[in-house]
Amino acid sequence: MKNPCRIKTGGIFMLKISFNKIKKYYGDRLLFECGSLAIYSGEKVAVAGINGAGKTTLLDIMAGVTAPDEGVAYIRGEVSYARQLEDDPGFKDSGAICGRTAAEFGAPADYETHLSGGEKTRRRVAAALENAGDILILDEPTSNLDIGAIELLEKKLLEFDGTLIIVSHDRMLLDKVCTRVVEIENSKINDFEGNFASYEYQKNLIFERARFEHEDYVSEKKRLEKAVVDKKQKSKEMRKTPKRMGNSEARLHTRGINSKKKKLDGAAEALKSRLAQLEVKERPYRPPSVRVSVPEHGRVHSRAVASCDSLTKSFGGKIIFDDARFELPSTAKTSLVGPNGSGKTTLVKMILERSGGIWVSERARTGYFGQGFETLDPEKTILENVLVSSVHSETAVRTLLACMLFRREEVYKKVSLLSGGERVKAAIAKILLGEFNYLILDEPTNYLDVFSLAALEELLADYDGGMLICSHDRRFIDAVADRTLIMDEVTKKIITYEGRYADYINKHLNNDFSPPAGYKLIDQL
Repeated sequence: MKNPCRIKTGGIFMLKISFNKIKKYYGDRLLFECGSLAIYSGEKVAVAGINGAGKTTLLDIMAGVTAPDEGVAYIRGEVSYARQLEDDPGFKDSGAICGRTAAEFGAPADYETHLSGGEKTRRRVAAALENAGDILILDEPTSNLDIGAIELLEKKLLEFDGTLIIVSHDRMLLDKVCTRVVEIENSKINDFEGNFASYEYQKNLIFERARFEHEDYVSEKKRLEKAVVDKKQKSKEMRKTPKRMGNSEARLHTRGINSKKKKLDGAAEALKSRLAQLEVKERPYRPPSVRVSVPEHGRVHSRAVASCDSLTKSFGGKIIFDDARFELPSTAKTSLVGPNGSGKTTLVKMILERSGGIWVSERARTGYFGQGFETLDPEKTILENVLVSSVHSETAVRTLLACMLFRREEVYKKVSLLSGGERVKAAIAKILLGEFNYLILDEPTNYLDVFSLAALEELLADYDGGMLICSHDRRFIDAVADRTLIMDEVTKKIITYEGRYADYINKHLNNDFSPPAGYKLIDQL
């Protein structure tokens, strides 16, 4: 068992969670195993891994909710655990949280069954922080949270002086908060010091080293194989005894030939032995790059795909838009950001329905990804679902699916068997390869692991068509979008900024700007 304390610069740190030779199975499949792992007081640890790797199961073990199938997990201290909503559908929360905590997160103090996903998440996060003991464990706490709430969560987690274990697809939050990453890959648990950016850098170094070792292995294998062939060929080409030689000369010649032939054959066998003992170095996998293009004949050739000069909308007595205006250029990638309830989804629906005085180009064929999966047939495979509406070849479809981390036989999995993150990827692939010339993506990052998120980010950044993206993931929208629409809850207008969201915030930070209502700059939290 691990020593329950560790001396580091800054003091003595108590051991809070430790694993000793643990294994966890999902049916007959090994989910993960870990020889040893120690997490100490005050550490802030991110857990990373692809969808289905076992991240939530690992958190369950760390929280003491479930036990490993083999080995021992030690937990020392009081645990506060906020699970994902979709992982705990039967959750009943009848307790109240204090008014201050609820107000900070914009969460209702009392639980109600009709609460939205965002309100439930805010309430769970607020309750977990309020009741946090020695160990705080959070599973996807940013899902359905707007940017202001995410930045508030960052501040609270930085102030928390206990042990934090967190799974999140928000890489910016992980960069700011975490100092260590525990990764589940190929059923193994690996440990990395540093924040998420440092983890990505270390992973890239590991990949480059593996690629170098593979190339070196292939080169050495080819060299040895060629050397074996050369030795055998030389042995075969050894000259026989000429007929004109006498008996004694012939005997001497044959003896010399046999001696050389024996040496060549021995050298060939030695090379074959070295070849057999050569350690195999597999080629590391990296998804292929692909650029999805809108055919020239199918493009929207007008400047804008949609616009409105005077948008007014209200529900009951609540005003959503008051004489607002916006434009969506046909080739630009536009992000739409705003607090929960500010009208983002309402605006998207009005564009799709061409209502409220919104002009939409007649040539616009809009591919829409919402927060459901109605476009997918659950009884068909991933490949079948994408091919049925694709204007591209099966080879192109398979290549794009590989980019989204659906490898080899995985494309034959039925949609009904997919996780939430896998369904998101399949639905977006179907839209990207369909006969559309403009995309509207509403929260496309929900349920994705950080690796799938990075793959989607690269794919959309290289897409040469226009799109509107509604997302609270700051790193994602900064990587993909080149212009920003911001919902202002006070004026009920839509602010247009011709640049990235981060540039918008930084520009106004430098100008002592107060952001629109519902937004909090990080130094104001």
